[in-house]
Amino acid sequence: MSEMVVRRWCLGLLLLLLLAGCNVMGEPGSFAVSAASVSATATATRTPSPTPTATASATPTITPTPTFTPTPTCTPTPTPTSTPKVCPERTGRTIASEFSSTAMYGEQIQYLVHLPPCYEYYADRAYPVLYMLHGWPMDEQHWVNLGLLDLADAWIAQKLVGPFIIVLPGVEDTDGLYVNSSGGPQSFEGMVVDELLPRVDETYRTLRQPEGRAIGGISRGGVWSLEIGLRHPELFSIIGGHSPALALNYPAPAYDPYTLGRSGAPGQRIYLTAGNGDWARAGAIAFRDFLLEQGAKVTYQLHEGEHVDELWSLGLPDYVAFYTAEWPKTGEALPRWHPDGEEPHPEMMP
Repeated sequence: MSEMVVRRWCLGLLLLLLLAGCNVMGEPGSFAVSAASVSATATATRTPSPTPTATASATPTITPTPTFTPTPTCTPTPTPTSTPKVCPERTGRTIASEFSSTAMYGEQIQYLVHLPPCYEYYADRAYPVLYMLHGWPMDEQHWVNLGLLDLADAWIAQKLVGPFIIVLPGVEDTDGLYVNSSGGPQSFEGMVVDELLPRVDETYRTLRQPEGRAIGGISRGGVWSLEIGLRHPELFSIIGGHSPALALNYPAPAYDPYTLGRSGAPGQRIYLTAGNGDWARAGAIAFRDFLLEQGAKVTYQLHEGEHVDELWSLGLPDYVAFYTAEWPKTGEALPRWHPDGEEPHPEMMP
């Protein structure tokens, strides 16, 4: 066969195959593969990729952020404070004493000292002292019977006034030197100033300055209190005369309250009272007016009543209020006691 023929034959075969392939590509639905013509056509089956096994990853451990812990500071231990004790006493204690008075020629002097509630509780404190003189012809029980001690205890317990000591001297022979003497060493005044007062200061914790002492009295005792107080401003800064029997008083000039009052009683507070039906009223008013003219610091009060015990008993609240007005108001405020009589610290005085 010639080369030309073979070439033509191969081209025709190739053309035929191309036409057949185009038919297959153009009609996918009609193309069928005969089982006889394909003896073993391996259909490629896609083998699914194996599902990857999840590899457990380690849960990350959270590294804790360091927490700032403050350096502990020492908490100061509180100093224990003691709870102040409260004194339960509601009444004071009355002590009866006596001594033989040289000033009154050997007369036996009975006197009462009334210590306020809680006197021992405030063991390091000094107390103001109120000296109260009885009327004629009474004795040291006169002010007790009027109710002075009961009122003082009640007011101190209720903290209406501060604690103070009350001294009540008595005279047996009220017709003797108590009535008939003017004053001076050999008299009732001498007994009070030179004997009684030093005994009280030596025995009890008292304020030994004039600011811490008061003296008062009824009727004849009121005259004595005015005389003694005005004559001794170095001892007493407070003086009271309750219905003072000035109309019946005829003293020597050196002991006369009018003569003594001419100085104006500097540094002293004077208190005069009487009843509206009291025979001593006129004398009290006249002496008040005289003292005011001298520039003295004087207070006068008129109460309902005559020259009898009821008048003075009803006046007790006013009396106590006046005497204690400038004294410490509580036990804690009392000055500290100095056995040698040293002046109290200024801050402790009212």
